[in-house]
Amino acid sequence: MREARRLALIARQRLIADVARKQALRGLAETLEAEARSHALAERSRRLVAASAPRAGETSGAALQGRAAFTAGLAQIAAHAEGGAQDARRQSAWATEALALAETRARRLAELETEARAALDAAKERREQGHGLPLARKLQSLE
Repeated sequence: MREARRLALIARQRLIADVARKQALRGLAETLEAEARSHALAERSRRLVAASAPRAGETSGAALQGRAAFTAGLAQIAAHAEGGAQDARRQSAWATEALALAETRARRLAELETEARAALDAAKERREQGHGLPLARKLQSLE
């Protein structure tokens, strides 16, 4: 029966669409988490750079040089983390679009499945009603 095949096809497509939706949702969550981690790392690095400012009092040249190298390393980490946060922000925008598309497809397939199920039920009902009708008899001519 054509309606049953169509319903089965739509059900399979809907299953695939649901899997794609879940993957898109997971991808969005991962990118948002990566963005938050990168922002946190950048902020901590900036705080450490600010906290490592030279203190009043006597210090040696080697200590100042070590502190400067440490501070430069922290500043570089902060810059890389901020770049990672921007990348994650772009990826989360893409993941949001992918999720919206997947949800739209899943919703449309759910509507199609409902329509196909109704068509199948109607076809079954028509078939059942057809079985109850008496068969037409051949007309015989009277001589």
